[in-house]
Amino acid sequence: MWLEDPITQLEKAAHAAWPGVLEEARLPMVGWSYVLLSKHEEKDRARISYLVEHPSHGLFKYRLQLRPRAQAAFAAHYLRLEKASRAFQHTERLSLIKPMCLDIANQASLTTYAEGLPFSEFMRDAAEDHAKQLEMLQLAGEWLDAYHRTKVSETRIFQPKHAVNYYHNLGEKIQSGDLKVAAKPLILHGVERLSELAAKYSDQPTVSAVQYGDFHMRNLIFDGTCLTGINISKNQPAPVGHDIARLLFDYTAILRSSEDLESGQIIPADAIEAFFGGYRLVGPDDPSVQFLPYAKILGSLVSVPQRRNDRSKTKQKTLERLRPIAQVAFA
Repeated sequence: MWLEDPITQLEKAAHAAWPGVLEEARLPMVGWSYVLLSKHEEKDRARISYLVEHPSHGLFKYRLQLRPRAQAAFAAHYLRLEKASRAFQHTERLSLIKPMCLDIANQASLTTYAEGLPFSEFMRDAAEDHAKQLEMLQLAGEWLDAYHRTKVSETRIFQPKHAVNYYHNLGEKIQSGDLKVAAKPLILHGVERLSELAAKYSDQPTVSAVQYGDFHMRNLIFDGTCLTGINISKNQPAPVGHDIARLLFDYTAILRSSEDLESGQIIPADAIEAFFGGYRLVGPDDPSVQFLPYAKILGSLVSVPQRRNDRSKTKQKTLERLRPIAQVAFA
């Protein structure tokens, strides 16, 4: 057995399910080494993942979910990846992890493993090489363009009213004191600005394509040559701006500052130009691309608790980074 002396219930479950996964994947029963990638063992949630390697078959990611028991949802996540991986046009520069085996009964799966650095770490390492960052943003644009083309896209009329209604209701709760947030005046001003932007971009044509979901910089892996996508969370059609806004806002919030923005701007112009050097399904003037980054920054600000003592270090850092960006964006 590759996993010796399992201690916790979660580790024991992973150990017990492993031979069946190997059999289903038609892989050898012996010769494996492993490295723990992540483990979360709480009352309502228990998940574990390993990097497993065989000298004749290479690297894989083995994942098991003990809690919650949600076999349909676990299988659906795997099947989304399977469907996308079959349709994705893999090249030397662009790839998507491939599913190898699904064990629904044990909520276990095996996929290929993407070697390299998370896109976020690579971009941080290139902090002193701005041209390299922009080159990588263009590659990310190429990757998302390829992914959005895995399913037939269609032209739709952009309707941001649901986002506007959602934030309008949040604004009312903030005004009444039912919802307490850290940046109240800024958020309320942002809600007003969002309504103005919605009026500007409503009823314009956009393109709807298969949605990636949580398309942030940690869900792309780069090995120096090839950019690989992981952790697809959605597969229903949606305006392409949802995925584009998620990545570009993530990049801006982490690696850029308000000094890089002009009044009313939320993504730096050079980042927009670089990304759309690779992404060609729509251009930067698409209404969903123009509107949705503003909804993203509002959502992030709303999630920061009002009281300093109630904020985690991550939430405090989020507030410190986003407040000046939002002040410029909503000017």
